[in-house]
Amino acid sequence: MTGSTLKAFWGAGLGIVLTIPAGWAQPLSPARRLPGCLAEARSDRLQTLSPEGDLVLASGLLARLAGIRLPDEGPHRVAALARLRAWADQPILVQAAAGPDRWSRVSARVRSSGQTPPAEWSHALVEAGLAMVDAGLDDPFCQPELLAFEATARERRLGLWADDRYKPVDVNESERLRDRIGSFVLVEGRVRSIGERAQRTYLNFGGHWAEDFTIIIPRKTWKQMSDRGMGAEALKNRRIRARGILQPWQGAALSIVIPDMIERLEGGRLPR
Repeated sequence: MTGSTLKAFWGAGLGIVLTIPAGWAQPLSPARRLPGCLAEARSDRLQTLSPEGDLVLASGLLARLAGIRLPDEGPHRVAALARLRAWADQPILVQAAAGPDRWSRVSARVRSSGQTPPAEWSHALVEAGLAMVDAGLDDPFCQPELLAFEATARERRLGLWADDRYKPVDVNESERLRDRIGSFVLVEGRVRSIGERAQRTYLNFGGHWAEDFTIIIPRKTWKQMSDRGMGAEALKNRRIRARGILQPWQGAALSIVIPDMIERLEGGRLPR
């Protein structure tokens, strides 16, 4: 479904546009004012879940919750899916991105409109430790507050954060990094050196770049980070946390495509 088709689909009667509470309509953070973060909210209902855990809406849309990633397997995934199924058939508000991904899913923020207080689904799952923040699938990332919710759940060892599999991996734990290749991980460590090249920048975390952990940042993302005051001078010798799919490149690597996939562990989050 193309963006223009989706626009027409919305206009063809997915449901009336509801009067939206002020807390939902107004920006919660500077990120919400970015282009693409102020999509119109539409009424809908969750009909069922796909085998992959995506939302099948009564309107016919297939959606994934923006900004988060459900556990891959095990009891935490079962609990997350059960929480989503409990919201089935309730009236909801959906803010969907303009077009689908290659799996025909739209990225959407979903909020229950028939509850008091209303529940924003991504927030509820992250706060309960039933989902991780995944900014890498959304450009721009419109919910930076999710990182704070995740940090609280992690500190309280809620849900998946009680499981060693999901805890952040230190860059020096080479065996654990190798075991997690191909998985979504949180990795923490100190940036030892930075290599800026024409098309990408490399954050190196050890003395042997061909063996140690590396973060790979494409030119566009590196410029966005630099524009925020988070260039080489701000990152070198600083401890950071990064998240993404771990790749078997040299030792191990993450590719960062959204600045919010990196958090400073000294001095707070990246400035916006």
